[in-house]
Amino acid sequence: MKRVEVRSGSDQVAPPGIAPWKFFAGLMIHIAVPTYLLLLTVTLVVYVLEHGTADGVFALLPRISLYFISFYATVTLAGTGVAAMSGLAARLRRKRQLETLGKNPAVRSEQELSHAIGMFAAMTSDPAVVSALPMIADAHWHHDDERYQQVSRDLEKAAATYASAHASARGEQREEVSRLTAETLRHFAQKLDDLAQDTGIAATQKAKTMAGYIASKYGDDLDAVRQTEALPKSADGRPDSLDRDI
Repeated sequence: MKRVEVRSGSDQVAPPGIAPWKFFAGLMIHIAVPTYLLLLTVTLVVYVLEHGTADGVFALLPRISLYFISFYATVTLAGTGVAAMSGLAARLRRKRQLETLGKNPAVRSEQELSHAIGMFAAMTSDPAVVSALPMIADAHWHHDDERYQQVSRDLEKAAATYASAHASARGEQREEVSRLTAETLRHFAQKLDDLAQDTGIAATQKAKTMAGYIASKYGDDLDAVRQTEALPKSADGRPDSLDRDI
C-alpha cells in the first residue's frame, strides 16, 4: 500500500519542522562572528602585504566593522525575506498539489484505506481485531477500480465508528464492540476476495481476447515461418525445397 507524500522545494532545503526563513536567519546569526573574524584576518594579511607592516591597520577597524555590519545586516534581511516568500510560495504550491491529489479518486481511495487501517491498528488491545486486520491490510487493492473505492470509503466509515465505540465502551460493552469489529473485518475481507476473483476472471478474459486477436492477425505468418524453419537445410543454409524449385 502506497502513501502519497508531496514535498516542496523549500521543505527539502530546511530541516523538517523549521520554516525556511527561520533556518536562514539562524544560519546567518551563527556564522556572523566567524565571518567577521575571517574578514579581519584577510584585511590584516592584505594590509601587511601592501605596507610591509601592521602599523595603522587598527585605525581601519571602526570603518571595516561599520561596513561589515551594514552589508551583513542587509544580506541577512534580504535573504530572510526571500526565504520567507519562497516558503510561503512552497506552502501554497503544496496546498494546491494536495487539493489536486484529493480530487483523484484512486489517490483518495488509498488515503481512506490508510486512514482506516491506522484506526483499526490503534485497537491493539483486541486480539480478534489484530488477527483479522491483516486480511484487509495485505489484500491486493485496485484503487483505480470504482468497486474498491467504494469499499475503502465504507471501511473508513466503519473504522471511525468502531474506534470511537471501542474507546468509549467498558467491560462487556467493549467485548461486544470488538466482536462486531472483527466480524465486520471478515465481511470486508470476503468482499475483497470476491472482487479479486472477479478481477482475475476479467483479466484472464482480456488475455484470451488479446491472444485471439494476435492469432487472427499474425497466426498464418507465424505458421509459415515455423514450417520453413522445419525444412531440411542445404549447404548454403536455404531450405532444400527452395533449391529444388530453382
